[in-house]
Amino acid sequence: MSKEIQARQEIHLSLRLTNFCTRKIGLSFIDEEPKSFVKRFRSNLLFVISALSIGLLVVGEILEVIYKLNSSSSVEVFVSKLHIVGYGIMSSGKFLTLWHKQATFRNLLTELAELWPIEEEDEDAVRIKRQKLARLRVVQFCYALWNIMGVIHYNSTPVALYYYNQYRGEPAPLGFIWEVWYPFDKTKPVCKVFALTFEVFAGVVGVWSMLGSDIIFMTMSSHISMLLELLQLKIRRLGLPNTDPSSQNTQIDCYNEIKNIIKIHQRLISYGNALEDTFSVVNLINVLLSSINICCVAFNILLEPLVEMSNKLFLGAALTQVGILCWYADEITTASTGIGHAAYQCGWFHITVKCRRALLVLLQRSQKPLHFTAYKFSAITMSTYSSIIANSYSYFTLLYTMYRSN
Repeated sequence: MSKEIQARQEIHLSLRLTNFCTRKIGLSFIDEEPKSFVKRFRSNLLFVISALSIGLLVVGEILEVIYKLNSSSSVEVFVSKLHIVGYGIMSSGKFLTLWHKQATFRNLLTELAELWPIEEEDEDAVRIKRQKLARLRVVQFCYALWNIMGVIHYNSTPVALYYYNQYRGEPAPLGFIWEVWYPFDKTKPVCKVFALTFEVFAGVVGVWSMLGSDIIFMTMSSHISMLLELLQLKIRRLGLPNTDPSSQNTQIDCYNEIKNIIKIHQRLISYGNALEDTFSVVNLINVLLSSINICCVAFNILLEPLVEMSNKLFLGAALTQVGILCWYADEITTASTGIGHAAYQCGWFHITVKCRRALLVLLQRSQKPLHFTAYKFSAITMSTYSSIIANSYSYFTLLYTMYRSN
């Protein structure tokens, strides 16, 4: 098996869960383009239905908020709907990103295969690679499981409440999953069945879009940070003298090796910038809406004790989602900064002057590390996550004070 084929297989294996999610909405970045008419039609039909459902869901949620605000000006009515709209906007934005950037994703995967390490003899490189891939698989599985459990619980809450109220002998109207406005009376039996079916399907599409976008982001980011760490390993080994005592005072010529390292570094920078451009709009939506979503769902936990568990799962998903974004963005920045640290730690005092000058070029470029941004406004790091949590708590205390004062 050639190294390129092996690299593609390993990359596709790391993106298997992403491909599983995107297939559910009629997209794929790994599978070959369907050649038969039936397969193309089925894939396109699934995509169109998914796009219409998530688009209509978001529009209906926004209209429902406007309708509620016109009929009531209370704080709790407004806040109880806001996090649902925020989640819908985020999931629709990620759906559009997956669709609009599908050619970009395929090109990035092809380029990644050219940089992918296939090193069976270097024990340190193999250890770094295995650790990164093993941790990535665990994070992918836990994140997907958490979100899937959340949407199942959220979709089943109205039915569970219906039977719970019936068991207690209380009035038990069957409620709805999402707060959506319809151009018809949704309380009629046939319309209610249609509305519930639509909300279940659209909610699941939103989760598949969220998972597909988030998992491909965390996977590609993890791969870039792994390649940067492997590059650090090569840099630290530069200029190491031989064990022969007679060669201790001779200067080592590793100019070609440094030149290759600089080329790989430049390719990784270009690759990271392309990935950053792909997700910059989605990252902006995440940063702007996460504080509001976390604040509103925390407030709803106090308002609606009967759906407390669903809201807690929603809160956990919101915290995890933005946390993963900030974690992997921060990891790339740290790994990129480590290139300069590795240059200081290598045996630069054992190499020739020409090699030192080439190493200086690498050192100077590493002073501007890779980072993901919220549409170029600000870099995303773990400090961003701390700011989001702090802002959410500030908004929550303000809303709670206003609610108590009423």
